[in-house]
Amino acid sequence: MPKTIFGTTEKSNFILNMNKSTVEKWKNGLLYACVIILFIGGIVITLVEKANAFMGSFLYVAGFSCILFYIVLLLRKDIKFKDTPAAFLIVALAVLAAASYYRVVLTDGNSAHTATALLGETGRYEGLLSLFAYFGIFLLATCVTDRKVIKNLFILLTLSGIGQAAFAVMQHIPWGFPSDFRKLPSIILLKNVHLSSGLSDSPIFYGTFLTIVSGIAIAGAVWEKNAKTARFYGFAAVLFFLTGLFTSSVIPLIGIGADIVIITIVTIINRKRETFPESILKTPLRRLGIVASCILAVFGIVSLTQGIYLRDKPIAYTDAFNRLFIVASPSPVNDDSLWKIGAERSAIMIADEPLLGVGPDLMASYQLERAELQTDGLDRSYNEYLYTAATRGLPSLIVYTALLIMTIVRLIKGIKGFDNWYRLGLMAAVLGYAIQAFFGASAVTVAPFFWLLMGLAYSDN
Repeated sequence: MPKTIFGTTEKSNFILNMNKSTVEKWKNGLLYACVIILFIGGIVITLVEKANAFMGSFLYVAGFSCILFYIVLLLRKDIKFKDTPAAFLIVALAVLAAASYYRVVLTDGNSAHTATALLGETGRYEGLLSLFAYFGIFLLATCVTDRKVIKNLFILLTLSGIGQAAFAVMQHIPWGFPSDFRKLPSIILLKNVHLSSGLSDSPIFYGTFLTIVSGIAIAGAVWEKNAKTARFYGFAAVLFFLTGLFTSSVIPLIGIGADIVIITIVTIINRKRETFPESILKTPLRRLGIVASCILAVFGIVSLTQGIYLRDKPIAYTDAFNRLFIVASPSPVNDDSLWKIGAERSAIMIADEPLLGVGPDLMASYQLERAELQTDGLDRSYNEYLYTAATRGLPSLIVYTALLIMTIVRLIKGIKGFDNWYRLGLMAAVLGYAIQAFFGASAVTVAPFFWLLMGLAYSDN
């Protein structure tokens, strides 16, 4: 019997009755489209003035399409929800996020806060709907059954990274290319620099994006059997590190550094397992040595020619106060680090609302409503774990941490003697992100790629 739903006709349920190969093409195409749509969205919001208002829209198109197709797969019985334990944690995160939102709706009484909790803060757009979109991308990614899909997604993400790096280079050159981080007050007081943000909307967020794509690129450069493809990944890895130095943020140093350490450890463990036909670069260790040498050379050249200045605190305030106007003015005499201020503000919010947090993306609004918290207010904790607890509650942090640990453990299993490098690329990207998240922040321009890769950890790779 043809499958139908709610008593409708077979013709109107053509998706439920498609053959499996067609469904696979749709599913895989949708995941490719997620990367492409978000890349195009980044170009639009970077080049078109006042297009930031559409930032969330690109994510909603990608994320909610994934949710709908995941439901189709369940209805067709191509997948079983119970076969992916991580899916239960995703549902728990979604329920807790919704509960956090409805706590604001039922107890706050402020329509502006309700709208922000749903759609996100102006220029950030990481409210409840964005969280649901992340979860949808994760769920559909768990359904991938073909390694070629992971290979293609890696190539798409790396190409996306190269595209962002091209924007980053042009933003760094002192000319008229669009950039929100050129000669702005809280930066020019320290150093007349031209910071790069790629298509990620902030130099700090761009550093987080570089952590993700560098994990893939370095793993590919070291372990990909095809020499031309390995060179492509190697070029990308060095380019990503170069533009990371243009951000004046510590995030790419932490994130890419973590990627290198992870891949080095795994490569040493498996050093006798693989050889390649090239005489010079015939082992993964030799390839890793070349990549590391190029990265060190780039670091030295940039240090000598322009210097490396780490300015995360002024970047954060430039982003939230000078660019988006969503926090009050920072104090000119507070010498505390960005992370100390973020931790203190987060602790106050966690103490006030430990179960459900102050509401999705409401960190800035919460401080603006309290006079004693207005000065040095931040819209992010710059510690993703504290931010999750502050805005969505301690239970959300516990579930999120459990999901991360489950994913990393799954990726680590079988890393010795792995039969393809995709698992290593996923592990470096996911674990690298998890490490830099102690100092960075989630953003709609970057987080979808992280959730996509974390979902792929549960696929048949």
